[in-house]
Amino acid sequence: MIRPKRKVALNAFCIFNLYILLTISMLACRNDSLKKIEVLMQSEMHHEAKEQLEDYIKSEPNNAQARMLLGKTYNVLGQHHDAVDQFKKASLLYSSVPKERITARFALARTYLIFGDRKSAFAVLNLIQKGTSDEKTLRKVIQLVGDSYVTKQLTFGNSDNYSPVFSSDSKQIAFSSFRTDNSEIYLMNLDGQIKQRVTYTTDYNDTSPTFLSNPNYIFYSSEPKSSREVKVVIQSSGSTPIYTGFNITHIHSKVTHPILPISFGARVPRSSPTGNRIVYETNTDGNLEIYLMDLSATDLSQLNPADIPKKRITNNDIDDGSPTFFPSGKRIVFVSSRNEVHQLYTIDIDGKNEKHLNPSQYDTYNPTVSPDGKTIAFVSARDGDWEIYLVDSNGKNERQITSGIGRSIQPAFSPDGRYLAFVSDRSDTFHIYLMDLDKPVTREELVKLLQQ
Repeated sequence: MIRPKRKVALNAFCIFNLYILLTISMLACRNDSLKKIEVLMQSEMHHEAKEQLEDYIKSEPNNAQARMLLGKTYNVLGQHHDAVDQFKKASLLYSSVPKERITARFALARTYLIFGDRKSAFAVLNLIQKGTSDEKTLRKVIQLVGDSYVTKQLTFGNSDNYSPVFSSDSKQIAFSSFRTDNSEIYLMNLDGQIKQRVTYTTDYNDTSPTFLSNPNYIFYSSEPKSSREVKVVIQSSGSTPIYTGFNITHIHSKVTHPILPISFGARVPRSSPTGNRIVYETNTDGNLEIYLMDLSATDLSQLNPADIPKKRITNNDIDDGSPTFFPSGKRIVFVSSRNEVHQLYTIDIDGKNEKHLNPSQYDTYNPTVSPDGKTIAFVSARDGDWEIYLVDSNGKNERQITSGIGRSIQPAFSPDGRYLAFVSDRSDTFHIYLMDLDKPVTREELVKLLQQ
């Protein structure tokens, strides 16, 4: 009588093991299917990925990972309302997995922001902040709600203000403004008090100021007012005629020296922290390229433009623009659209050792480097608006630091590293704002922002 019972028990054990093996096999097949779909997404075959995910979910409606992937695919294809539905369902399916549920809720909030539904986005973000004590998660919430650091508005009124740059002592900001009938350059304190007007050229628009090592001089772009009104440009194009030149003006005497004639087509000058070197973009060679101008051996009070050495740094068929120095003055970061996406590149000023800094699917613009060389600020549109991001100088650890209604562009670090000035039209007019990088927004301030 014992042997048959042992046989029955043995058969039950074998059936149970077989069930486990079949279950593992089925899970492995499902994971393999999703991995193959992710490869399609990475290869930008989004329509194919969408079709396969929709079929997959018909048979596996409770697979949260598949719904997350489908939501991401819908967003890429512009089907944002469909993406919302998938992220909502994924969030519910992840109810017993807090970490994944937070990820789904962040995806949902970002999608709401894409089509401007800030009320719904804030409601989701409020759920996240209420359910976590993790500092990194709170920082991510803050990134989507408003500025990550305490920020104050410096300029006011109905006139556009743009192109901020700090003096070497971090106590003044030079900027351009249309507060008269044309664009002129002004100086202000960090409290927004205007100290003085620098340029008086009623027939020209003066913009993009940069301080030289002698703080009494400002180098800037100038273009005829009659040619076109200066616009706040994210990125220049070599196919568009550029009617600009360069001038240097003494801040106090107002004596001005032309450096490059208007017809030269040069713009966006940036000076080096270590001396009177200027990098700039120009389309005189048929497309936009980057050049270096060396004023270090020049007497600024007695300038002869013909004696100023100029050297071409980049040489590509694709536009290269928006250059700015690293603190050493030996290397620059710039923007180029080599793969039909505007990305950040770095290169030595002798034209060697070029590197692609931030390979990604997103356009990036307006780079500027922190005084310690460890961080680059740039502009990108990722959640429906132009915002400012930071990235480590090795191209890693991207994080958003502005968020809100309106575009935030043209970031500029102060030489002491404490502040970041930028331009935003969050008040319907382009104004200059000052962000204090020593004062991150607190949780209490975040709660107030979410209640607005």
